[in-house]
Amino acid sequence: MTVTRRAALKQLLYVSAGMAILPACLQHTSRTSLTLKNIAVDGDQEKMLAELVETIIPATTTPGAKELSAHLFTLIMMDDCYKKEDQQKWLSGMKAFEQAGKKLNGRSFLDSTPAQREELLKSFETAKDDKEDAAFFYRTTKRLTIQAYTSSKYFLTKVNVYELVPARYHGCVPLKPITRKLA
Repeated sequence: MTVTRRAALKQLLYVSAGMAILPACLQHTSRTSLTLKNIAVDGDQEKMLAELVETIIPATTTPGAKELSAHLFTLIMMDDCYKKEDQQKWLSGMKAFEQAGKKLNGRSFLDSTPAQREELLKSFETAKDDKEDAAFFYRTTKRLTIQAYTSSKYFLTKVNVYELVPARYHGCVPLKPITRKLA
């Protein structure tokens, strides 16, 4: 069986294309749902962030923070509005937060039960050291989650109805009718 030069080049092209595509097929991390310019977050980190914001503001009779996409708001704000140093501190804090969860519960934040997640968050609430990256990550994420939730369309139309200026006057002192005696 003789192989022509054309067939050999074609086979070489197929093998090299397969070798180029193979790392993408074996990649175990998923992609994020949005493209960020300044910070690099993979899909697993985005899922963890979504579960974190849902633990901060869980769904009850009202939608939770995850349903209102507070985790995406947090990523966009961190990417667009924070200094480079704070972005790096937040990213390293995200990794440290995951490690703290594994150390406390023996499993990742995503694999933890809701009670274990709340226990981890309570440990960060009572922590005094704000300079630690994990504490910075948690406090910044909590602040941005609350901001995202309270500025969402759902909150401003269903919970705290926003009225454009000039709105009705809501005085803080009730008025009593004044009765005067005429002399």
